[in-house]
Amino acid sequence: MSNPAMLVHDARLRRRHPWRDAVGDFARGIQLAELWLTMGWYDVRQRYSRSVFGPFWVTISLAVFVAGLGVTYAALFRVPVDAYLPYVTIGMVQWSLITALLNEGSATFTAATAAIKQMPAPVGIHALRVVWRNLIILAHNAVIVLVVLVACGVKPGWTGLAALPGLVLLLLNGVGWSVTLGLVGARFRDMMPLVANATQMLLFVTPVLWRAEDLGERRVLAEFNPLFHLIEIVRAPLLGTGFPVGSFAAALVVTALNLALALVFYTRLRWRVAYWL
Repeated sequence: MSNPAMLVHDARLRRRHPWRDAVGDFARGIQLAELWLTMGWYDVRQRYSRSVFGPFWVTISLAVFVAGLGVTYAALFRVPVDAYLPYVTIGMVQWSLITALLNEGSATFTAATAAIKQMPAPVGIHALRVVWRNLIILAHNAVIVLVVLVACGVKPGWTGLAALPGLVLLLLNGVGWSVTLGLVGARFRDMMPLVANATQMLLFVTPVLWRAEDLGERRVLAEFNPLFHLIEIVRAPLLGTGFPVGSFAAALVVTALNLALALVFYTRLRWRVAYWL
């Protein structure tokens, strides 16, 4: 049986070092990799159970959308299809990942109500679970990027490897979004429809279907959009246009701020999640 004096002492230590305790709690969640990797994998399997193509239905749908959009918008913008199609394909594959991280991130903890109430594990594992299952979907969608790059004769070469650290930054932002939006969404259920509507609007103000240079002197509007930099640090290397140093620096700042905000929310609110569900 636990000593009451030890429990009180432990509670006082937690109040004295809340930040360190929060970091330690999330680190323990990371160490449970086998658990959240398995949960994320089964999330994907359950979503597409009894389906012949499984997650590839998302890939097929995205491929059809990109093909129709690429040909049409290339004519509207008066640019060659073989130049515009790789640009919009990579952008849309990344955008589908971003919107999934934002939308599913706002339901991180509400969607895991049963697991949180029944399993004595850090709630942070569910943020990692969201990112992992969307990374699995991204791996399927990457087939579209490969096919388009080959068909359009785009050869990124060794520069294409620079997209990997960009993808890591994007996934780290996904963890931050899942923690922050998930905690707020557990308390206020309006967060989920709010994020869903916001992502629809953000598509048209982010250089995904159009190029930032098309704004001319107003390119600064794109430069102040953090999602543009998160997309560009992956897209530019894959297109072989070089490593976007400015966008990478901006993405580092955005990631640091995002994770800092997530740490603040996780430190103060993770104890209350089970009571909100």
